[in-house]
Amino acid sequence: MKLVATKSMTYATRRLMAGDSFETQRDRDARILIAIRKARPAGEEEVIAESEPAIGAGNHDLDSARAAYEAALGKKPFHAWDAATLREKIAASQQGA
Repeated sequence: MKLVATKSMTYATRRLMAGDSFETQRDRDARILIAIRKARPAGEEEVIAESEPAIGAGNHDLDSARAAYEAALGKKPFHAWDAATLREKIAASQQGA
């Protein structure tokens, strides 16, 4: 089975770097390498690129919402809240004041 290494590793006496493609000797090896996230099936990079947002995408909106929350309520927001939740909390506090 054709795989692409996701991390640096050694397979069948071959030193692989992240991004190197290689072929496994047995299907069992391929299943194990995929399960421990050392490799992924070849040809899957397009699917991953489309499904996962880029790191840092939308962080500006979240950062500005956190700053507005802290300015409006005088305390830091809960770290797991997204920008929409922060805007709702700000609006609720302004209506109650």
